[in-house]
Amino acid sequence: MTSYVDVHSDDIEQTTDFSDVRDLYAAWISAQGSGIPDLRHFEVALAGPIADRTMLMRAAGNTLIYERVGRNVIALFGHDPNGKVLEQIENAGARSFRSTYFQVLQSGRPGLALHDNVGATTVGITERLILPVRSDGDDCLLCYIRPREDATNVLRSVFNVSADAITVFQAIRDGDGQVVDFSINAANAEAARRLKIPPDELVGARLLEIWPFAARDGLLDRFIRSVNSQLLDVFDASYPENGKIVERQLRLAPHGEGLTVTDVDIGPTLAATRAIDQQHNELLQANELLEARAIDLMASYASLERTTNELREEITRNRALEAELVHLAHHDGLTGLPNRSYFEQRFEEKLKQMKRAKRRAALCIIDLDHFKDINDSLGHDAGDMVLREVSNRLRSTIRKSDVIGRLGGDEFAVVLTNAQDTQDAAAAVKRMMEAVARPFTVKQQDVPISLSAGVAIFPADGRTSSELMSDADIAVYRSKRAGRGRTVFFTPSMRDDAERRFSLLKALRQALDAGQIAPFYQPLLDIRSGKLVGFEALARWLHPDHGMLLPSTFAETFDEPDIAQALTQTMIRSVIADLAAWQKNGLTTRVNMNVTAFDLRNPGFAEDLHARVNLHGLTSAQLIVEMTETTILSRDAERIASTLSDLRRLGFSLALDDFGTGYASLSHLRSLPVSSLKIDRSFIRDLEHDPKTRAIVRSIIELAGALDLAIIAEGVETHSQLDAVTALNCSIIQGYLIAEPMAGADIPAFIRDFSYPVPALRRSSLG
Repeated sequence: MTSYVDVHSDDIEQTTDFSDVRDLYAAWISAQGSGIPDLRHFEVALAGPIADRTMLMRAAGNTLIYERVGRNVIALFGHDPNGKVLEQIENAGARSFRSTYFQVLQSGRPGLALHDNVGATTVGITERLILPVRSDGDDCLLCYIRPREDATNVLRSVFNVSADAITVFQAIRDGDGQVVDFSINAANAEAARRLKIPPDELVGARLLEIWPFAARDGLLDRFIRSVNSQLLDVFDASYPENGKIVERQLRLAPHGEGLTVTDVDIGPTLAATRAIDQQHNELLQANELLEARAIDLMASYASLERTTNELREEITRNRALEAELVHLAHHDGLTGLPNRSYFEQRFEEKLKQMKRAKRRAALCIIDLDHFKDINDSLGHDAGDMVLREVSNRLRSTIRKSDVIGRLGGDEFAVVLTNAQDTQDAAAAVKRMMEAVARPFTVKQQDVPISLSAGVAIFPADGRTSSELMSDADIAVYRSKRAGRGRTVFFTPSMRDDAERRFSLLKALRQALDAGQIAPFYQPLLDIRSGKLVGFEALARWLHPDHGMLLPSTFAETFDEPDIAQALTQTMIRSVIADLAAWQKNGLTTRVNMNVTAFDLRNPGFAEDLHARVNLHGLTSAQLIVEMTETTILSRDAERIASTLSDLRRLGFSLALDDFGTGYASLSHLRSLPVSSLKIDRSFIRDLEHDPKTRAIVRSIIELAGALDLAIIAEGVETHSQLDAVTALNCSIIQGYLIAEPMAGADIPAFIRDFSYPVPALRRSSLG
């Protein structure tokens, strides 16, 4: 049997299909009081027919013992579990529920488990209400089980009447946990018919018994890869069946340790295709014979026709040359689309038509996402192939009345002449996005393609081509900032935002040139020893008019590669200079400094940083490189991982900042060469009041300890927060309770005068 369990705890009444489940859950809530209800509150209900669908499980040490199992439950299980411990039941369904039982028992809260199962006799969903109760002083679980019969019957019917062969396998693993074979849990009538084996006799058989060629032809490897990756797989295969070679399409759908294989017979389709190809070849051969005969007939008139043909060809060449010159002047040489000047000319003509007809239109500017990465990784010839394919796909989605052009680079534009409103325009752009996103292979590598699109509507957003081009440019930029791969419609507020952001970028570039960006340092304290273990460098804009500005006031510019990298380089120069100055005065310490994904994608970043540190007489151990979870999971992750490995090889320590706010998985923590984790300040802020936050922080600290990683709590501002992180065994803290960020010149005096414990709460407007 193949099983999947989905557990609900907070929405039981909305999730269940049955009123008796709601009544039993309501009875538990009513009897709860201040603790887990006693079993006697349910004795009246259990004396009636409802008892047939219930079972009681009693906690004994680290396991559970089945007792009082109703007859309907026994029939559903296919065996009587009374008196057995949980681990004695080894079928797939029982194993699926083990962790759920212990989660409910530990939480003390009811759970509703929806059990999707596929087996020899069952295909459907069963509800299992699990209630924690007390009986004779012991912790128990009262389980009420109701199959959704309608869904089961429908699914069973679909399963059995399918014209395709459907087989449900269960993975078989060896002592090392490797999948070595599969056993059959269920097979429909068509699967049994093809194998000429009754369905009941198929259940329990092994894949290599019924398909011994699977290991030789690679089918077993495809099955194993699908289960291990939990990814769908579809492929064509040819293999022997009943003494002949059949052609089939196999569709693999993994679900945990289970694998559903749908076997579609594509032999007739392929045979028809081959027959058509044969007829086509025969027609071509016949055509070649006719052409040869025509040549023989024309040979007798060769002298007469030669002069005529030469004159005709000369005229044709002249006309073709003239047409080619006109075309080259108006069209892009790579894609064949109208170039910018010709597109703008046709755009003007279309606008005049729209004005006369008093009709609306939409201008859509399209950028190819991450096109530079394709050029850098696969070469410019591959980039040209991608541009040609994208242009062909875009051209195939538009109507004859629309206008398309390549504005330059990876930028295209389309005028949608029949877009009466934003909905029409959105539907047309969606068609283009979907067409471009289809799989595409270049140099035997799959190239993911997506578009960022900006749309301006005529005449609502502008009445001239220049106004609409400007508006659509602003909208496509907003699409890129929002994460790419989407469509954004222009609004007037975007123009104000674009002008404001342009001013901010200009001011920040000037600030970098003028040396107005400087690091301020916030100390890191080891609360076990009371000693300072280093500082974190935080960027500050020393604005001549507005005073000190925090990064939050100019963070939106960090997605500009030149700004982000220039800021990092400024911070590196200043931090290394401060470290060298402190060292000359007999003060050796460490500084944590954040870098961006743009820096880590630079192949020479690690070597350059190491050279700078050595040039100033410092060691790599004095500079800890910090990055956020989103940085390590951004595009070009392999390049970033390589840079991180280079940094560790050169002696730099790595810290994962704002941990818990991104999407880094445990596998990343295991593979990335980080040496410390920094718990985000949002968790520390809620630590005192939110039990869930406290549980998360405790888990992070225990995880760091298990992985031998240092753990740092950011944003510790109050003594109560300090007490909370201390109670959770977090040894290093950072925050206003210790000190506000300070200029590099103030560090020596701060270290000299510092004492622990901290006498009072320090606060400031700086963050």
